[in-house]
Amino acid sequence: MIYQKKRMMIKIDLLKNHSHTIPMLAKIWHEGIGKIWMPEISVEESRTLYEEELQQDMPLTYVALDGNIPIGSCTLELDAGIRSDLKPWLGDLVVATKYQKQGIGKMLIDVAVEKAKALGFKKLYLFTFDPAITEYYQRLGWKKIGMDELKLHPVTVMEKDL
Repeated sequence: MIYQKKRMMIKIDLLKNHSHTIPMLAKIWHEGIGKIWMPEISVEESRTLYEEELQQDMPLTYVALDGNIPIGSCTLELDAGIRSDLKPWLGDLVVATKYQKQGIGKMLIDVAVEKAKALGFKKLYLFTFDPAITEYYQRLGWKKIGMDELKLHPVTVMEKDL
């Protein structure tokens, strides 16, 4: 899917079609999520996790590209490490700092939502470590359904009707 934003042409595509972007995505993930909420996961381990996803049918990771430059990603996954009774999950939404607040996160979410619908799911779930992010998702139509815990951190669990 291609979006035009200001003077940028943003393309959202499956990571498996752009595996060369994994080293940069691992750095973006580490800077945006990892070092704050999961500091035990190094950039190299993050890179390995992205690479492992290429060998599987699910999860599906989407990458946002500005030209050939990776600027963000998100994942549609069946297991998020919590609440095994709920699936699928939107996970690891991250956008490089320089590209934040330009709608790129929403573009990534929209692609994952459409794929979840195409797979026949009626709801999509996510969790967030940061309570301040809950408002962002609520503006996009997500509802808070509870609290849980992941890696000793409280997380807000949300859902979206598809």
